Amino acid sequence: MKNLIMGMLLTALPLSAFAVNINVTNVVCTIPGGSVSTPGTPCYQMDQAIKGEINGDIPRVSIDKYGSGVANTTALSMKGQGSDYAENFTYFIFKPSLGFAVDGDIDKPESASGFGVGGALTVGLNLDMLPFDKIGSIEMKNLDIFLSFMNYDLDQTQDDTAFNGELSSFGVFARYRFMEGKDIFPGYMLEWGGVHLHTGLQRNTMGLKLTQSFKDQTVTAGGETATFGNSSAVFNIDSSVTSIPIEISTYLRMLYVFTLYTGAGFDYNMGSTDIDLTASGSVASTGYSADINANEGGSGKPEATNFRGFLGLQFNVPLVRLYVHVNKGLGNDLKGVNFGAKITY
Repeated sequence: MKNLIMGMLLTALPLSAFAVNINVTNVVCTIPGGSVSTPGTPCYQMDQAIKGEINGDIPRVSIDKYGSGVANTTALSMKGQGSDYAENFTYFIFKPSLGFAVDGDIDKPESASGFGVGGALTVGLNLDMLPFDKIGSIEMKNLDIFLSFMNYDLDQTQDDTAFNGELSSFGVFARYRFMEGKDIFPGYMLEWGGVHLHTGLQRNTMGLKLTQSFKDQTVTAGGETATFGNSSAVFNIDSSVTSIPIEISTYLRMLYVFTLYTGAGFDYNMGSTDIDLTASGSVASTGYSADINANEGGSGKPEATNFRGFLGLQFNVPLVRLYVHVNKGLGNDLKGVNFGAKITY
């Protein structure tokens, strides 16, 4: 699973994910034919090429807005992991899962306002096992409780990028089937699962340190090749969000193998994200030398309320269930997906 998480992070968090510029300062250029302030000259070409190399496709948002985007997506990455939407199980359910969310387009990192990653191990129990059948009008056979948790350390290096960090989550949920399902055609050929109400509390934290090394990398422009010295940039994210979701869902099981479910949710979110970027080093060629540096920080909070729709598909294979769950914020650019396996009885 660690390689899968790292693949997600490398997709979402290249150096281009930085929400501020890494600066090029103390520039000295003696390449013949102009200066760094004159467009088109060799010095200008080298200066622009170096800035492009260290900054990549910078998101067009402030670091505070990026912090808010990370907070929003940290919360959304967990939605769908702490409850269940495709089973009326009799005794218990066990579900490992992993989720990812982005504020913007995943295929356009320069336009994204944030990302979030979260995972959980979820255990659910049907309360029909209790020695009483009802509490008031609440029937125990229709009530499920879920406990989810995870704590996962990240420590990996890939090419010139080093990751250190930790993902953790904790959640408590309840699900109540207030409208009974129906077998439309027997043998699970077509079954309606009824209507469920879900609510609970989910806390998700994401602490990441990304170190990007430029040491010995080269840039060719203006007729020369410049080489970075002992240069690097460090990007830190510390995000912690608590969310209270209220959801309604329903599902159809078809041809035994497939279960399609859908629903809508309202989330009340609390928390914050702190972000900082530091960089230092130097770069030089025969006729060009400069320092690189950055020391920026900011913070953001999630939107207090979020409305979303969700859709999921489950494959019912012997012994286990495999599923994928998609969330989409309503009235915003929040998108999320989580997937996992389930054992039910």
